[in-house]
Amino acid sequence: MKHGFLSTTSLLLIPLAVFGQSQTAQDQDHDSGTEKSVLRMFKLTGSIRERWEATDGPFSMTPADSYVVSQIRLGALFQPSDWLNFYAEAQDVRALFYQVSPSNTVSNPFDLHQAWVRIGQPEGPGFFFKAGRQDMVIGSGHLLAATDDWWVQTARNFDVARGSYSTSFFKTELVAGSVILVNPDAPDEHKPGDHIYADYNTFPHLLPGASVEPYLIVRTTDNVKSKEEEIGNMDTLALGLRVAGKLPGRIDYNLEPVHEFGSYSTDRLDANGLISGAGWVVTNSGWKPRLSTDYFYASGDDGKKNGTRENFDNMYGYNFPMNSLTGQFGWKNIEDLRAGVEVTPWKKLKIKLNGRDFWLANVNDGLYNAFGTRTVFNPKATSAHVGEAVEMMATAALAKHTTIGFGVGTLFPGEYLKQSNKDQAFIYPYIYWAQTF
Repeated sequence: MKHGFLSTTSLLLIPLAVFGQSQTAQDQDHDSGTEKSVLRMFKLTGSIRERWEATDGPFSMTPADSYVVSQIRLGALFQPSDWLNFYAEAQDVRALFYQVSPSNTVSNPFDLHQAWVRIGQPEGPGFFFKAGRQDMVIGSGHLLAATDDWWVQTARNFDVARGSYSTSFFKTELVAGSVILVNPDAPDEHKPGDHIYADYNTFPHLLPGASVEPYLIVRTTDNVKSKEEEIGNMDTLALGLRVAGKLPGRIDYNLEPVHEFGSYSTDRLDANGLISGAGWVVTNSGWKPRLSTDYFYASGDDGKKNGTRENFDNMYGYNFPMNSLTGQFGWKNIEDLRAGVEVTPWKKLKIKLNGRDFWLANVNDGLYNAFGTRTVFNPKATSAHVGEAVEMMATAALAKHTTIGFGVGTLFPGEYLKQSNKDQAFIYPYIYWAQTF
């Protein structure tokens, strides 16, 4: 049991209970208008997510034919004014019928998920500041983002301080802190020796119909090994530019080149990444079909001990940066081409169908999963073709606070996986239900 979490939760709930009791005892000493005004400063939040999954194939993490992942959250917001907010949130995530000890991506019983103070409004002109344990997404989220999505129930978050200043012409945001390590057996703490810094700028009117967003994101880590096995520090600087906008005829687009430089112990960093995509809403009537495509690229290392490291670091971006249902590959030593269609048969039902083609950027490197861990390494392979995927996802809003969804993803191995003794197809069906209150 996580006693630190229980203590934190108790400290969170006791003042609320005492407050309620004191209000009852002093009803006759306060008029009802004052009482209602104070009570309006408090708000309880909560959510429940239940997801059934089944995996079959070479990337399965459990021998179980199927299992259930459950996430429950309870939070309390104290808002004495529009410009001042305090928030704390507890979380419980468990994997049922998993058959083996679950990883920290699907299990994290009883812990503190968020605890922050916010000054100002995140939108609109002026200053904004938020500090503490929090979810956040910087820019497109492909380098720095919380993973509060359907695929990672334990949800990565950060201990950071964030500040921004906005005008009608531009917005600049500064971030400094550390990522939180999910620990199923003890209170979650930030990762020691690993820090992140960001300077993200947005110019919403520099180009017609587009947002221009230059940025610098820095990650520092202690005790890494160079190619020559020398231990030192890593300082990765990611200099990027994101342009996202719309064109006449219901067309949208995005382009985001990134260059990484710095040092990795005694090695020099020299890596590149690229995100590009476009979409077209065929018609705004009927099922509102939208055709879209995107391309992701991240450089890999050639494996030579030449003092240069070319492996792109996806830092702490979305665990599934390509929004892939099969979710086995991260934005690292990869080329991913996707084409798909999205339709809305009914107002509250959306269906997506995607096809993907995966290639390694450099066969001398390896295949990395969504968490940046190398899962396949075969420099003797004669092909860089990882495989193709077909995915279907559907989401339906049953009520204002109730959502259900289902889908299935299938990965068909290419020559690289076949030559690496992973020649079976990987299949991933799921069904989920979510309730907020």
